[in-house]
Amino acid sequence: MQCDVLIQGGTVIDPSQGIYGLRDVAVSGDRIVALEAELLDCEAAHVIDARGLLVVPGLIDLHMHAYTHSPFGLDPDSLCAAGGVTTMLDAGTAGSYNFSAFRRDGIDQTQTQVLALVNLSCIGLVAANLGELLDPRYADPNGVVEIIRANSDVAVGVKIRAGSHIIGTGEQGWENLRAAIRAARDSATWLMVHIGECPMSIPELADSLAPGDCITHCFKGGSTRVTDDSGRIFPEVKEAAERGVIFDVGHGFGSFKWDVLQAALDDDFEPTTISTDLHTKNIHGPVYDMPTTMSKFLLLGTPIERVIEMSTTRPARVLNRADELGTLRVGTIADIAILEMREGEFCFTDSYQQTRVGEKLLVAATTVRRGEVLTGGGRLRMRHLA
Repeated sequence: MQCDVLIQGGTVIDPSQGIYGLRDVAVSGDRIVALEAELLDCEAAHVIDARGLLVVPGLIDLHMHAYTHSPFGLDPDSLCAAGGVTTMLDAGTAGSYNFSAFRRDGIDQTQTQVLALVNLSCIGLVAANLGELLDPRYADPNGVVEIIRANSDVAVGVKIRAGSHIIGTGEQGWENLRAAIRAARDSATWLMVHIGECPMSIPELADSLAPGDCITHCFKGGSTRVTDDSGRIFPEVKEAAERGVIFDVGHGFGSFKWDVLQAALDDDFEPTTISTDLHTKNIHGPVYDMPTTMSKFLLLGTPIERVIEMSTTRPARVLNRADELGTLRVGTIADIAILEMREGEFCFTDSYQQTRVGEKLLVAATTVRRGEVLTGGGRLRMRHLA
């Protein structure tokens, strides 16, 4: 058999197929054409020796910021090569007034697959430091629906940042949240809600969301957490997760606290998806990239196969693209991450300047996007030896 890329001898972890073992992967054009224990009769233009490495579906980052006309946006293509992320979801950096510019200058120009949520605020995060919905006139639910309908191939949902300093307090905060929910329902999509110092309690928020909606920054500290004062997960949060509300990590610069995550895991509460909330203010720490964020779950004892599932298969389901993303099934698009598991003593820092030491650090060794082996693989800037 002739192929363009042959990945040999790696440990394939593909939760979508229940595979965890040594496999060879063959790619022709932009498709995976074979996945076998050994492909001895395969002649390839490019052979990757993956012995001792993990071969997984291209990672999916369900929360990052790619609109570079905002103060937060990053170049998706450099992140793709360096972090093994082949599909990224921009979490509402643009709103109805600037989404078309984001698509023209950003989404349509990248090799990385970029999907997007549309912010309830018509200006998105261009002036996020001022609180994009403190003036309720900026809320544009009808515009959100129009943008999603006109860009349904890339605009997949609605975003609201639900802090009191962003959407207002009391009834104004609730009205903004209700407008975001209405936009998600009217566009037949889903809503991602950023939490932190919210005008409503987390149990109240969880009760107001439907299956498929998402709470991001779910391990944030502060006044509105998924845990009560005794460190237990609120019953309403567990009930929401059981009926299909998504709980997403969204690490970010101020939204990931070791103590909250540890308490959640101790209470048998696991996030649905791992994501970074990567933007200009955290790419040089404490987040760095998707593999570093995944490594923090390894530190706390989450098995590698579940960490991969929360970074590939589950976000693909959230995006309603499980038939094409988050999998190494033969015939699907050849989006592949080859990860190295480095061992030692590594310092990992949360968003509150608290550091823990772990023994494993995941690094993207090679990234394949649509069958092309990308230049610019894993870096060392996230490696802090204890």
